[in-house]
Amino acid sequence: MDTPQSAHLYKRVAIPDAFLNETEGNGWGGDIRIGDLTGDGTADLLVYKSLGGIHPCFLGAFTLEGEPLWSLGDKHLEIRDADAKDTPLTTLSPDRPGPVAIYDIDADGQAEVICFWIDPDAPKVSKWDLSAIRLMILDGATGAVKRSLAPDTLRQCNAYAEGELHISNYVHQRLMIANFSGNAQPQDFVVKVGVNVLAFNHKLELLWQYTDEWFRYPKHSAYIPAVGDFNGDRLDEVNGGNFGLAADGTVLWNHYFGANMDSVLVSEWDGNKRSILSGGGQVVDAEGSPILSLGFDVVPHGQEIRCGKLLSDVSMNALVIRYNGHHPDLMVVDNDGQIRSRFRVDETPNNTGLEVIRWNNTEHELIFSPAALYNSVGNKVVTFPDLPPPSGGKMGWYHCFPADVCGDARDEVILYDPYSDAVYIYTATPFQPDLFGGYKHTERQYNARLMD
Repeated sequence: MDTPQSAHLYKRVAIPDAFLNETEGNGWGGDIRIGDLTGDGTADLLVYKSLGGIHPCFLGAFTLEGEPLWSLGDKHLEIRDADAKDTPLTTLSPDRPGPVAIYDIDADGQAEVICFWIDPDAPKVSKWDLSAIRLMILDGATGAVKRSLAPDTLRQCNAYAEGELHISNYVHQRLMIANFSGNAQPQDFVVKVGVNVLAFNHKLELLWQYTDEWFRYPKHSAYIPAVGDFNGDRLDEVNGGNFGLAADGTVLWNHYFGANMDSVLVSEWDGNKRSILSGGGQVVDAEGSPILSLGFDVVPHGQEIRCGKLLSDVSMNALVIRYNGHHPDLMVVDNDGQIRSRFRVDETPNNTGLEVIRWNNTEHELIFSPAALYNSVGNKVVTFPDLPPPSGGKMGWYHCFPADVCGDARDEVILYDPYSDAVYIYTATPFQPDLFGGYKHTERQYNARLMD
């Protein structure tokens, strides 16, 4: 095998000291989001922390030069834990990438930050419910609050179902931007909290609510729903794995497809947008009828699934599946359902973090698994120099945003460890800064999968 190419380190962006916390002498920032907050055509970064690892309580915005733009909240917030006597909940790096998004939700031409936010004056807080949580929309350039609302439907959400605590079904609280209302651009969002799926518009008004009946591990629905127009009506639908919802919340299917439905997508497949399911390696149509099903003997635990132009000999998209749970086992499957390869990538603390990268502006894409790029037969073809070892722990590994930061029509790889003090941006060599045409914010950034 040829020696892997070393990527070019475009920037190491230090998180501003004012936004760092310190644990045993080590500074850490938290979870990261990317977007053009100031409207100057370049990407900015946002770091946030959460009370108890679940409820956002601090936001800090900064430029690619590491210059602070604004901050909001208390990075040292403590509130009494409603579930533990005489013990406070403290501010932590988020347990999972959570409910913070950067997007122009009100269509004024400037980015906003949309997020959950803890009530800092609450006398006590439970990690396992949203009774002290509100929705906020902030001006991206200044952090000023543009809208703030605490809907009862949101505050009633919790981690319980049928009287039992279902933690894994609750902790992946991601805001997915969508077009449910038929506006010129997406101006709505959906979030799954436990068994509740809630859709809101840009005024933070509830559009609809759905209750998911598939919550018992491992017979759960997708931890993070996917959105996209998979029935051709020019509106977005919701792929929840075991359920599918129309733009108005109407149920398209409610069907148990099999165990470990951890990851789902809406992506192009056989010339149409389709719902793609990790459990059993499946692709379904707009009514939830299978188009492709690899089966659970082939995909015993579909931890992650991604779709892209991975094969050099065909133009159709292919799937890459982490098919054996939290292990480094990947397979690539073509449009006909043929397994093209099986291989193992490097071990990482959680063995998650799969992504597809348009590297070096070639027709076919590469596979990111922390922290290297692989081709479709499993050869490690790109490494990332000067990247410190991850800090360890279940979430202490390099999460990846694919983004055209340099504006040269190819993906850069933006890497961050939630327990470190910097963000690393890599691009292909040779680096050609004269091709810069401005940062483009797409659904691959504002609805980035990050992990499943």
